Amino acid sequence: MMSIASICLIGIITAVISLSIRRQNSEIAFLTALAGCVIIFVSVVFNISSLLETLNSIFNSAAVKTYYIKVLVKAVGICFLCEFAVDLCVDAGQRALANNISIAGKALILITAAPLYKDVLNSVLALTQV
Repeated sequence: MMSIASICLIGIITAVISLSIRRQNSEIAFLTALAGCVIIFVSVVFNISSLLETLNSIFNSAAVKTYYIKVLVKAVGICFLCEFAVDLCVDAGQRALANNISIAGKALILITAAPLYKDVLNSVLALTQV
C-alpha cells in the first residue's frame, strides 16, 4: 500500500519536472504531469479493496442490500474519474471539455442512483398508507 507521503512525493517531483520542462516543450510537460497523475490514481485504485471490504461488513451488519453498496461505489468512482479527467482538461487549457465531462459525470450519477430514488419513494408511499 502506497502511503500518503509517497503519493505527495510523486506529485511534487512530477510537478517540478513538468514545470522545468514546460518552457522547452509544453506537450512533454503535460504528458509528464499526466503520467504522474496516472501513477497516483492507479496506486489509490489498487488499494481501495480494503475500503470496499470495510463498507461491505458495515452494510452486512446493518442488513443493507448489497445493491446499495454497488450504487454507492459506482457513484464515488464516477466522481473520482470525472474529477481526474476535469483537472487534466483544465491543465491542458480545455475548459469547455472539462465542463462537459463534469456535466456528464453528474448525469451518470443521477442515472446510477435512479433505482434508489424509486426505493425511497416506495418506502415513503408505504408509510403514508399505514
